[in-house]
Amino acid sequence: MELLTHLDSWITYSLVILCCILLGLLVQWILFLLIKLSIKRKSTILKKQLLKHLTLPAKFLFPILFIFSAFNILDINASWQKVFESLIIINFSWLLIASLNAIENVVKEKFTNNDIHKIEERKVLTQLRFIKSLSVVIIITLAVAAILWNIPSVRKLGTTILTSAGVIGIIAGVAAQKSIANLITGFQIAFTQPIKIDDEVVIQGEFGVVEDITLTYVVIKTWDWRRLVLPLNYFNDNSFVNWTFSTQDLIGTVFLHVDYMFPVIDIRKKLLHVLKNDALWDKNVSELLVTNTDSNTMELRATFSAKNASDIWNLRCNVREKLIKFIQENHADNLPKIRQINISRNID
Repeated sequence: MELLTHLDSWITYSLVILCCILLGLLVQWILFLLIKLSIKRKSTILKKQLLKHLTLPAKFLFPILFIFSAFNILDINASWQKVFESLIIINFSWLLIASLNAIENVVKEKFTNNDIHKIEERKVLTQLRFIKSLSVVIIITLAVAAILWNIPSVRKLGTTILTSAGVIGIIAGVAAQKSIANLITGFQIAFTQPIKIDDEVVIQGEFGVVEDITLTYVVIKTWDWRRLVLPLNYFNDNSFVNWTFSTQDLIGTVFLHVDYMFPVIDIRKKLLHVLKNDALWDKNVSELLVTNTDSNTMELRATFSAKNASDIWNLRCNVREKLIKFIQENHADNLPKIRQINISRNID
């Protein structure tokens, strides 16, 4: 008889929990169906991103909430209540982090124009990335603290720890000096911004683009798709070149050395012709000057502009190749020469 009673209890519990799960999934489906219908009526980036990022966390959250609410009518062990309270905290944290990801994508899409970020936009994206990373750390820390505080035995331990917080703070401060220094540097980079997301930089002789800025390090994607990972405090302690600090537009140069007899006007016309037929030129700067001379040659400097560092690099290569080809085909006799002067002396 006792076995049958026990079995009936487990059947009841199972049916109630199953109903809670189905009810939770139904509520989640109805809620997100309304969001989809709202998107069809008036589509916005925020609605799309919320639908994309919150669907999965909500599938777990609603069933857990309904199961937890059913504990009032079920004779459930207190330890199981603590487990479900912890699950609710974890799920809410997951929901908050997913919301942060949705907001980040909304801002990115708003500030993105043909996959090119302007300087002002990249400043906002850099600050947003840092604030989001810091917020995620805070959310996870508070979630872990809330779960531990919810366990009576751990709560007593926490009270003991808090009474000696001064000593622990000193120990933690000494142990985490570098981490704290990186965090402070992260704040400096996020708001003073010597580097920003998508900046084109030269670091340790490597050209690359700032791909990511986290709480502890910066990722530089080099021209050959390698990743250069540097700690944040590197940018406080070392100098580096930022090609796009205030603007993405850049000027490139090509130097040529030719004979004094070379017709400069011809190559100046050729430079303009080459640039006009190259899609990388932004049509702002085009100039060719004689910038130096020595005993054998004169130095020509071709100057031109492009919209970013990648384009200016490729444009320099294109211009250099085509101007050399022009000289080879049309003025080969005016390549640099070494002249020898013979002086004859009359000896009586």
